[in-house]
Amino acid sequence: MKIKCSFISRLNNNGYHHLYVPEKMMDRLSLNRHMTLKCGNSMLEVTCLETKTDSLQIMLDTADSLFAALPMIENIWIVIDARKACIHMGPVVALLINQSIQSHSLKEYFTECQSWFQRKGGFFYLLPLSSFVGKGAEGYIQSGNEWETSKVPLPHVIYNRCHSRKIERSPSFQSALTRSLDQDIQLFNSRFLAKDEVYNVLKNSPVLSPHLPNTERGLNSLEEMLTKYQDVFVKGIHGSKGRYIMRIRKKDSGFHMRQNSFSPEMKLTFPNYSSLHKQLHSWCRSAYLVQETIPFLTVDEQPLDFRFLCHQNGNGKWDLISSVARIAAREQFVANVDQGGRIEKPHLALQRFFSSQKSREILTEMKELCIVSSRLLSDSVEGYFGEFGIDVGIDESGKPWLIEINSKPSKRTYLENGRVRPSVKALYEYSFAKWTEEGGSLR
Repeated sequence: MKIKCSFISRLNNNGYHHLYVPEKMMDRLSLNRHMTLKCGNSMLEVTCLETKTDSLQIMLDTADSLFAALPMIENIWIVIDARKACIHMGPVVALLINQSIQSHSLKEYFTECQSWFQRKGGFFYLLPLSSFVGKGAEGYIQSGNEWETSKVPLPHVIYNRCHSRKIERSPSFQSALTRSLDQDIQLFNSRFLAKDEVYNVLKNSPVLSPHLPNTERGLNSLEEMLTKYQDVFVKGIHGSKGRYIMRIRKKDSGFHMRQNSFSPEMKLTFPNYSSLHKQLHSWCRSAYLVQETIPFLTVDEQPLDFRFLCHQNGNGKWDLISSVARIAAREQFVANVDQGGRIEKPHLALQRFFSSQKSREILTEMKELCIVSSRLLSDSVEGYFGEFGIDVGIDESGKPWLIEINSKPSKRTYLENGRVRPSVKALYEYSFAKWTEEGGSLR
């Protein structure tokens, strides 16, 4: 049986673990006197005692400091397995971070997640990487408007939001992956994806390959690509947020470059390929790819593209949960919000160029490409992924082109309308389904 209730705990020094359950709940749930209380992946043997109250609040009086550290939880689901004498609380979800919470750029997103989990039923907290690799688990829980350090139960689901590839290559992060496997915790979006890795998967799909710009790995292909296309992008394989990107055009006067990360000068000109090649090799110490430039639609001469967010649902299928059009800021050649771009509704952006009917057809085709891409990528690359941010451009004929797929999509790319953002709701639905699936077996 599954019901939603309120839960509170307190610490005692008497060595017992009593679970006080309202009389009407005790009768309804058919609880045994002695039960195992499971919160996330933490367990405690408790004695159930009946209380005469009209509330639906369960109280734990315990000598266990971990369970006593649980805050007042207004809404959480419990599943009762009378045969195994187990009370299964959840879902318990942690977001893995490696930055100080005080200066973190996603604090608003974190608060939104906590508020939604509290409203729908569940326990959400922030889990520092340094804590998770240790023997215990200490995280941040929200108290009022602040995030405070507390002991926490190990979660059912971990969403990895560690912000750098360097961190993910560290022994600490690898230990975290090992611990999640050992504890049977579902850790999703387990790593960043490289641009060439994504391209190599998608190019083999007969559905997707016609929508991919021609792409070559390494700067050795640059001269040939410039000769063939006259206009190319050079992108860092491990770049993100629109950084480490150069657009290079071959003209009679030489080679014209626009770049956004290496020099205060956004626009540069080189008289010959030799001088261009020398400059690139002084900048590009890591791996890069070269990609033909597709003439995408522009708004007031500023690049326009579309960001789609796809999320895996509880049935293992992929859903498209949100979409926005992004228009680059002045003097920028990428439309990323982190580079100053602005956003608007996709159908309004498309209707600048096409009829309403044509706009709907284009939007439908983009959505279908994103779902196919998410499914193929998640099935093909190493690691586990539950969320992708997919960037799509449109040429003058209305043909969609897949630009990039991100496994750590920005949480700033959404239309602020006072409602809970779709990615927060999708995280809850995914986590709830995983917890329910686990609760069926009550391992």
